[in-house]
Amino acid sequence: MYLAALQLGPASVQAIAEQAGLHRVSAYDILPSLITKGLLRQTARGKKRFFEAADPDEIYQSLHEKQIAYINLLPELRAIQSKGAQKPKVFYYEGKEMIWQAYYDRIRHDIPDKENLVYGTSAELLTLFPKGYEEFTKERIRRGIGARIIVEKSSSGLLEAKRAKDELREVRFLPAGQSFKSHTIIYGNRVMTVSWQSCILVIIEDQANADNQRLVWRMLWKGLKIPLVNK
Repeated sequence: MYLAALQLGPASVQAIAEQAGLHRVSAYDILPSLITKGLLRQTARGKKRFFEAADPDEIYQSLHEKQIAYINLLPELRAIQSKGAQKPKVFYYEGKEMIWQAYYDRIRHDIPDKENLVYGTSAELLTLFPKGYEEFTKERIRRGIGARIIVEKSSSGLLEAKRAKDELREVRFLPAGQSFKSHTIIYGNRVMTVSWQSCILVIIEDQANADNQRLVWRMLWKGLKIPLVNK
């Protein structure tokens, strides 16, 4: 019926039913569902009622908005689902928009110690999401979650170090000539790894794995000097 209405433009139920190859009674039965879903609109011309198919771009936008709203809820839904579970869980996201929505999990997931331990490149993060990262940092600060990061001594790394005090952040640099290829965050019982070049984000929820990563991170952190910009 939607495709028939899309072909006809504003039309009566009878005309749409004929175009769709349906009995008029069946068309009337289906009609309320299509209107509720936003696929058809009702218009009036005098005493006659006509029905028009919603623009395909509008339907796409509506579905897109629902998808984003659901993505924003996923961390909370998964947190509820995972209570009492013992088996490790893996969450996979792909694409710029999807990974950015998932990136917020590092501050929205239950974090008893209110701290993110981070190691990895920051240049691509600041390049891909300059405004988004500012908003993310504001929310992290509002939630009182600190970040200790190990990063290459690049322009983006220096910028993060310069803003460290105001943004609840501590920074230490890798030795000269060393750099990371991805971005890893340890928080609560989760470890998030992001490949900014491939636009892939993976979250592993497993306390033992998170504790192991935390131990390795701390060993690396202790071996690095505190940059002068942080003093």
